[in-house]
Amino acid sequence: MGRNCNCLPEPGDHIFCTRKGGLYDHHGIYVGDNMVIHLAGKAKKLQPPSCQECRNKGVVNGEMAKICLDCFLGGENFFIYEYGVFYSKHKRRKMGTCSFFAARPPNKVVGTATHFLEHDRFGGYNLFANNCEDFAVYCKTGLSGSHQVIGRIRRLGLIPFGIVVSLPIALGYFIAKGINDIRRSHSPS
Repeated sequence: MGRNCNCLPEPGDHIFCTRKGGLYDHHGIYVGDNMVIHLAGKAKKLQPPSCQECRNKGVVNGEMAKICLDCFLGGENFFIYEYGVFYSKHKRRKMGTCSFFAARPPNKVVGTATHFLEHDRFGGYNLFANNCEDFAVYCKTGLSGSHQVIGRIRRLGLIPFGIVVSLPIALGYFIAKGINDIRRSHSPS
């Protein structure tokens, strides 16, 4: 798991929490002032702000949202996604909790997340090719990637005949990542 913390995250931290009893993790960028920017998806953007803090300071722009830490967590604990993790440690960890890539400075991370929120330029939510982890990893490193998705594709390869299924899925995933990253590289951040 990522680093568990009983304190407030720092601005620029990539945080995540479990959802649906651990079925998946939800990711966002903590931007300070008890607020988190995340890629919410169409279903979540239709929900009205659920607390006074979100009504006062929250922002929704397309599928991007800035909400308070408590609403982001939904009663769960948060973990801090770790960057610069050695590959040997990375491959033993739960996928979607750390990266061996180095992180950008916090002010650049917050600036990138804010830019995408203000301009709704990250693209629509897609579980496979453009999800909340992709958003947070992109803000931190300049490269998108959902290690949760990669981990599930990798597990498909472990079942009999799974390699037949997982190879075309993996190929499609990496092509979609490349296209999205090229598109984003032409957007100032």
